[in-house]
Amino acid sequence: MWTRKTDYVTEQTSPYRENNIIEEMKKSVLLKTVVAAFVAMHSVAAHADWKDNLSPYDQNAPLGWATVGGSVTGGEGGTTVTVKNRTELMNALKGTDKKIIYVEGEIEFSGLNNVKNSQNKTLIGMKGAALVNSKHSSKGSETGILQLSSCKNIILRNLTFKSAGAYDIDGNDNLTIAGSTYIWVDHCDFQDGVDGNFDCVNGSDNICVTWCRFRYLIEPWAGGSGGANDHRNCNLWGNSDSRSEDNGHLRTTFANCWWDEGCSERMPRVRYGQVHVQNCLYSSSNAHYCIGYGYKSNVYVEGCAFTSTATKKTPWKNYATSGSKKDYNITTVGNLNAKDFQSKSGSAEYFIPSDHYTLKAYDSSLVQEVVANEENGAGATLDISSNTDGIDELNATKGEQPVSITYYNINGTKLNAPQPGINIVKMQYADGRTVNRKVKM
Repeated sequence: MWTRKTDYVTEQTSPYRENNIIEEMKKSVLLKTVVAAFVAMHSVAAHADWKDNLSPYDQNAPLGWATVGGSVTGGEGGTTVTVKNRTELMNALKGTDKKIIYVEGEIEFSGLNNVKNSQNKTLIGMKGAALVNSKHSSKGSETGILQLSSCKNIILRNLTFKSAGAYDIDGNDNLTIAGSTYIWVDHCDFQDGVDGNFDCVNGSDNICVTWCRFRYLIEPWAGGSGGANDHRNCNLWGNSDSRSEDNGHLRTTFANCWWDEGCSERMPRVRYGQVHVQNCLYSSSNAHYCIGYGYKSNVYVEGCAFTSTATKKTPWKNYATSGSKKDYNITTVGNLNAKDFQSKSGSAEYFIPSDHYTLKAYDSSLVQEVVANEENGAGATLDISSNTDGIDELNATKGEQPVSITYYNINGTKLNAPQPGINIVKMQYADGRTVNRKVKM
């Protein structure tokens, strides 16, 4: 092995492979540049790489409210660790040091695990990774999986959260964000939460939820102490009309998310927060309602698709109806199978996302095809797994070179060249295809 320096990265390769590469590069000046980039990527890959395909609609970055007044970088630039059990995971999440944490396999939980005051962490599930609490219990303390309390700058990606099924006992959620800021949850699959699949409470702020799938695969448990026999209530954003400290917080952007089969309510149910719901898919056949706008909420719904009979019937519902707690704002525009309208009660101005950040929606007619795509749509669809294919992959691309190659880091920041750590390589082909690869240097 010997070392050669290109315009893109210092790479190690064999003399045999080097000769093949040089021969390819002789074809043209343009091809020389393209192949150099391609070779650099795959030479790195040969040393322990990870890769995934992303939707062409996937920005692969925090967006919306998570970009206002600050940023979400997670563990970028920090140490890397792989965890395989609950103890390793919880230890890795402690502290404020920068860390990228890979989850391998299924990790069992027996109740809610509270992560307190953590900062600067990226938690990524490898292919098939799941956080699981399968115990059906009437004890609230034995329910739930993970809670982020007073945390900041946290990224969760490509994880499946699985519990025992909805059961109205005032239990815990699969994931709860409590009093935390600058959180990005991306490409996660939330299944069968006991109290909810994913809630956000206690003044949390600057939240971004992208490409997440919510569903209930287990029939709801009846007979809980709360009285509801069907508590498949998905996402509660603000848990009390009386929690005035939430005012001005709970600002959240949902983009390209999918409320799938089994979800009955709260997709999401909002109090106080300025919440933007863009290009999301609603397909549950048993939905009582989809988006609930409550006291002091200010909701903007655009470019979403309501595709089932149940979701078409009640795409949203007003919950700001009791006593003095009647203030609300809602704007809907460009949704499939739901009307455009604005309505409010109270003095607050309508929340318009473009007043705060730039995030362009695509046409709602495309949402079902894009978001429900089995290969790269919503859910834990990132194909993050180790491989040893390495530079041999170059041979499969002869005669079909990309016309442009762009590099990004794990948090979506554009790079001039590959950097140490995880790189996203975006390749654009002449026929319009976009292929994304993730490699680890």
